[in-house]
Amino acid sequence: MQKKLKNFFSLYVHVPFCAKKCLFCSFAVSVGQGHRADEYIDALKKEILAYGGTSIASVYLGGGTPSFLSLEQMARLVDGLRVNFDFVDGGEWTLEANPEGLDPAKAAGFKSLGFNRISLGVQSFNDAYLKFLGRAHGRAVAVDAFQILRGAGFDNINVDLMYGFPGQTRQELEADLRAVAQLESEHVSIYTLTIEPRSRFYATQMKLDDDEKLADDYVRVTQFLEQAGLKQYEVSNFARAGFESRHNLVYWEGGDYIGVGMGAHSLHKARRSWNTENLSEYLSKIRDSGQAEEDGEDLSTQKRLLEGLVFGLRTNRGVSIPLLEKQFKLNLPGQHKILIDEFVQGGFLVIQDGYVRTTLNGRLVLDELSKRLI
Repeated sequence: MQKKLKNFFSLYVHVPFCAKKCLFCSFAVSVGQGHRADEYIDALKKEILAYGGTSIASVYLGGGTPSFLSLEQMARLVDGLRVNFDFVDGGEWTLEANPEGLDPAKAAGFKSLGFNRISLGVQSFNDAYLKFLGRAHGRAVAVDAFQILRGAGFDNINVDLMYGFPGQTRQELEADLRAVAQLESEHVSIYTLTIEPRSRFYATQMKLDDDEKLADDYVRVTQFLEQAGLKQYEVSNFARAGFESRHNLVYWEGGDYIGVGMGAHSLHKARRSWNTENLSEYLSKIRDSGQAEEDGEDLSTQKRLLEGLVFGLRTNRGVSIPLLEKQFKLNLPGQHKILIDEFVQGGFLVIQDGYVRTTLNGRLVLDELSKRLI
């Protein structure tokens, strides 16, 4: 069944394969299944047929470990995307990559296939913490991988940085931050270590440091990156001018997106859907019907409005309540306006130039604020 859709701006392609599963990981990944990569690519090419001709402004290959694929496999996948979709000129093409296994030939190959942005999964420059996380690379490999990408001509690189390891000292955190600054990447995404169900850390009942220390760490990280020339534009994301992630901004601004592959999510207007997270089931569903949707939900106008509010509060720009109400042709419920006033009085939100924005204190408790607003 053809699903040609209008106003789709982003495409997410999930590549689930990993050489090993990190101890903190709770994503939809497949370990030890690399021999099924060709079959998976064939399935992806079949799934996207339903969206033939849809216009796309950004594409993001995430995982898993997309760079796990060989250049030949990646070329087959990219060719399938280009034949099926209508990509706008100058669009953003992001590829997630791990430092290990990244050599000059592979980096040059990714560049020749049209990728113009790389998200490099460094996590830390401390070998002890990399081992603690179950990563397959060390500090030296991460630095070399970054330089290899630069040598291949990539001038838009994101570095993932994790903090909040149990017992991590201020000196260790600052050493990681200095290492990031020395690379001079265009973008940095920060993540506090969380213990998620389905992760090895969850199974072993890993304990984290207290909230006060984690809040102090967050403040230190944000201030350091700002001083290093990376402007915060979203709670966990920093970029040099003009290098904000266009793809991720679509999510935070409530735009539509297509997700294909195992466990991928899609949103079109008022319909959110997601694919099965089981590899064998995904391949079987695609083989039988060309679709792998596991479930979905129809979003009410009020839910879409409230999601637009909380997603907007994640960004430094904030959200204009009048514009949000105009977009959805619905007024924000009175109790939510009362909550916003309460958060302003509490110092968690501020209203400037017609936009409601989170303060630093608000970002520290944004998850709790969002729960109350939703």
